[in-house]
Amino acid sequence: MAVAIHPTAIIDSRARLGTDVSIGPYAVIDGDVEIGDRCTIASHVVIADYTRIGRECRIFGGANLGQIPQDVKFAGEKTWLRIGDRTTIREFCTLNRGTAASGETVIGNDCLLLAYCHVGHDCIIGDHFISSNNLAMAGHVTVGSNVTFGGVCGIHQFVRIGDYSMVGAFSFVTQDVVPFALTGSDPVRVIDINRVKLERCSFTPERVTEIRRAFRVLFRSGLQLDAALAELADKFSGNEDVAKIVSFARTGRRGLLRMQNNTQAI
Repeated sequence: MAVAIHPTAIIDSRARLGTDVSIGPYAVIDGDVEIGDRCTIASHVVIADYTRIGRECRIFGGANLGQIPQDVKFAGEKTWLRIGDRTTIREFCTLNRGTAASGETVIGNDCLLLAYCHVGHDCIIGDHFISSNNLAMAGHVTVGSNVTFGGVCGIHQFVRIGDYSMVGAFSFVTQDVVPFALTGSDPVRVIDINRVKLERCSFTPERVTEIRRAFRVLFRSGLQLDAALAELADKFSGNEDVAKIVSFARTGRRGLLRMQNNTQAI
């Protein structure tokens, strides 16, 4: 099928559009832009230079993609915003391109960002990411795959969010969240494993049980972090899920979120 462009849309002649792309009223697309096959771009969307969008994405009204970073150090360097396949970006989301620090902001495949989400410069987001409304993600944040955010979350720059974790609504996260974690409460803390996500992703009951046992060592034993990680490495030798937790916890620059709610059991 041919590209369907509304007559009020402004499309630079250099923009590269795939097949069966639909572009709605008053959309504005700059020249150094690539949009994959079967994408739908709704009304009043702005897509700036150096943006790459994969196949079968849906961009809803008022979204603004690929604008320069909100970083006073940015000096006009050529950097990128890359969005994977089958990703949906709802109304009024803002996704900025990278800076010289990493060169790009990346959103994975099969992601869903609901209305009014902001993803700052140099963020890397994995596949199957879901965020409810009003996410405010600062620069240099790294998010794993199969991660879910509740509504109205703030994420501090350089924070890492591990695979299969969930950040509860109204959270302000300033430290790294280990894989498989469920966070919540005020102030934010790890309150459990993300059991529902693990079950939906076909983790066996045995895998879930071992992850829960590892969490008890990390969050309930009272050990200092280094001692807890050493115990995990020793007691769960050969367990790939626990090895992922240990490797994650031993790296990063923001520290590890370990604050506990003693009225709840992991």
